[in-house]
Amino acid sequence: MGLAASQGRYLCLTARNSDLIYEGQQIAQQRLALTQETQAASDKYNEAMNNTKLQATTPEGGTQQLTYEIITSQDPFSGLCMRIVDVNGNVVVPGKTEFLSVTSKNEEGEDETFSITSPYEFVTKYMTGLDSETISDLSNKSLSYLADYYNKNYSNTGISVQYTQNQYASLKNENERFCYDEYCTDPEYLQQMLTSGEWLLQQVSASEETGWENIVWQGSSAVSEVYDTSDDAAAEAEYEAAMTQIQKQDKLLELRLEQVQTQQESVQTELESIKQVIDKNIEDSFGTFA
Repeated sequence: MGLAASQGRYLCLTARNSDLIYEGQQIAQQRLALTQETQAASDKYNEAMNNTKLQATTPEGGTQQLTYEIITSQDPFSGLCMRIVDVNGNVVVPGKTEFLSVTSKNEEGEDETFSITSPYEFVTKYMTGLDSETISDLSNKSLSYLADYYNKNYSNTGISVQYTQNQYASLKNENERFCYDEYCTDPEYLQQMLTSGEWLLQQVSASEETGWENIVWQGSSAVSEVYDTSDDAAAEAEYEAAMTQIQKQDKLLELRLEQVQTQQESVQTELESIKQVIDKNIEDSFGTFA
């Protein structure tokens, strides 16, 4: 092989070697990105498996996810008869509050009034003799509609129902201030605000001037923090699917990297061989001038 031909071949192989080095770097970068995806999938899985929720234990012994309605319900059997305040003592309420005031006689013959904000709770608790389709239909009606419906169709029960809007039965006096937050009825948002300490729970107290006192929900028998297992199965399935896909991609990249490295070794060997030929040609051709 002549000097010019050897030099041309050497330049071609050098360019090919550079391409292979670049491709190897790209593959390494892609595998690094897969490692980051693996970490993100693991973090998401661990978060789902270790997430918690606040749970309410009502006086009647039932347990369910803590909600604004359960906290503020004045029903001593299904509600906690509490209220929520922010760190400045403002009472947390939705931007628009409406509820049904349900008045009935207790065992002593005295009037008792409870406030209900959930149409479904009212329908299932006070409306009897309904089939499931009617219950579902009425549960989607407004509270004002339910008040009229009940007073027309259940007038002989001895229970009176009144619709009230933009009043807050949890307040002890009209001088208290409100913190309006339309998201307070979202259980997840409510949990975040309570666990962060931005909102506090209060219960009725005869010893406090305001009629309310702060309680530490972490030690309360009415509120507890438990592991939320409702999303564990879905999280595990999502994690396994993600890991299968990542491992498949990583295996393909690993095989391609091995091919690139093999080709690079071959090119490198040939480069060294041609370099020896070029050096020999230069020595033969110009040795006499040395």
